[in-house]
Amino acid sequence: YIGSLHKEIKKKLNFPEWYGENLDALWDALIGIVETPLNIKIVYKPQKKSSKKIKSYVKEIIAVFNDAMIQNKELQVIIEE
Repeated sequence: YIGSLHKEIKKKLNFPEWYGENLDALWDALIGIVETPLNIKIVYKPQKKSSKKIKSYVKEIIAVFNDAMIQNKELQVIIEE
């Protein structure tokens, strides 16, 4: 499931093929690739028991988005849980 999360992020944010699909690569992409204003809305509502198993990793992803938003003023992230 973690790989699926990164594949979805890559697809939705138009990250390049070389996006590494991990937290470090996400940080690098949000800081280095995003050059124009980008508004992102993240909605995470686990509906299945298996979704709850990756909740801690999703929180790490959200933390990366929040930290990147502080560093990259072109990035705006809204998170709904």
